[in-house]
Parts: sequence; structure tokens; C-alpha cells
Amino acid sequence: MSTHRILRYIVWAWAGSLLMSCSSNDPSGVASSDAAPRATDVVATTTVPSEAATTTTIASGFPMERGSRYCELLFVRASDSGIQATVYGTQGLGYCPEADWEAIDTAPLAAEMEALFVFRNGPRVWLVDAVSKNDIDASERRTFGNLEMNRLAVVDIADPSSVGRPYTWQEVDRRSVFTFAAGSTEFFLTDTEGNRFVMQAFSQQTDPTIDEASLSSLGDRLSLPDGWTYSVEVIDEDLVIDTVTTKARVLQDEFMNSYSWIPEP
Repeated sequence: MSTHRILRYIVWAWAGSLLMSCSSNDPSGVASSDAAPRATDVVATTTVPSEAATTTTIASGFPMERGSRYCELLFVRASDSGIQATVYGTQGLGYCPEADWEAIDTAPLAAEMEALFVFRNGPRVWLVDAVSKNDIDASERRTFGNLEMNRLAVVDIADPSSVGRPYTWQEVDRRSVFTFAAGSTEFFLTDTEGNRFVMQAFSQQTDPTIDEASLSSLGDRLSLPDGWTYSVEVIDEDLVIDTVTTKARVLQDEFMNSYSWIPEP
């Protein structure tokens, strides 16, 4: 069996196992090449900033703010080290209308972009108060269906079997600064070695009813690894995660909410 076929088999097997494990009646948390996530109540449970708020920009001129909805497409390819996913997203360009998101057919996109296949990642909602990203290249901006997306990051995965495994971090080359504002309520995971991860975005892929208010009790629903904890804290100073010159470490829980590792100061 070729390397491409092996990688495709491994990742599709992962997708199938994830679908089986999701605590949702709608098995669409990870979409195949011919199916879209069906978050039927997503607009009602997502905070979309007002038109006036879209004029708000951060230091780099990349508009994004807490509570804004976004979607991503991950173009998966074989690489010398395992699997590589190039990430395109609507962040800073729009709020990913549900009809446009559902209308995307990923099969022709995979062929067009010379990818093994395409994963849908969304809808998601930001919990970061400010994002500074200075390497957005407008020449790499693409329109998929009706959704305009920037090329945002590259994820290199040396161990394909780790893909999609909850509470397992992956390195992400995103070259950005995330700031969580003082006085905000944040949601943390802490592992057995004291490493802390802060939730950067919540997902409505497996449970479309999740919203920011529900995150305070999310710990009661998580099947945490032994020794791990989930905590809710009001932070008294800005929490800044700078991954401009180093790779970020990002993991997900079983509801596909995403968390960033907080490096030691």
C-alpha cells in the first residue's frame, strides 16, 4: 500500500472513531469529503459581533475579537515527516454564514489544492480578546465557495495516530500573539506535570448548544485523563501567548474545544 493510501486510511479511521465517540445525536463533528457539519442551532447560540464591531482592529490590522464566529478548512497532505495540514480560515474576513459553510463541497477543493482530502474545522467561536498576526499574505488569500479565507498556519504531525486524540497536543506554526484580557473569565486545563492550557476557542461541531456561558460547567462533562483538572478563573492581568518565533502547542477536549499551551514565564 502506498504512503498516501496508508495516511488516508489512518486519518479516515481516526475520523470514524471520533464520530463514534462524540456525545451528540448528530454524527457530523468531523465532516467527510461529501458532508457538512449540521449545527442546526449554531446561529442562535453563537455571538456574532455587530456591524459596528467589525471595524475594530488590533495591532496588526487583522480584525478579530472575542465572540466572533469562524470556520477553517484543513488541506491534508503527506509529508516527509508524516502528515501536514495547511490551515485556511475566515478569521478577520467574515463570520462564516452557516449557509455558505454548508454549501462547500470539499471533494473538488482537495483536487484543486492537490490535497489528500480536506477537513472542515468549524463553526468555532473565539475566546481570545486580541490577536496580532503580521504575516498574513494577501496573495495567499483564497475564496472557497462563497467564503473568503486567509492562509493562517501549518500543522506538522509526525505521529498520524495522534491526530484527533483528545488531550494530545500538536505543534502549530501560526506566528501570532494571542492576548486574553485582564478581568476576563478564562477556562483552563492543567495536566499532571503542571502544564496549563487556556481555551482559545470553543467548538459547536459536536454539540451546537455550547456557548460561552455553558463553559463554566463544562468540567462536569469532560472525561479528563487521570490527574488532569479543568478550572474557570477570572484573570487579574493580561495573559499573552507569543508564538511569533516558536511553534504553538494546541490540544482539544472531546468536544473539540481548542486550548493553547501557556509557556512558563
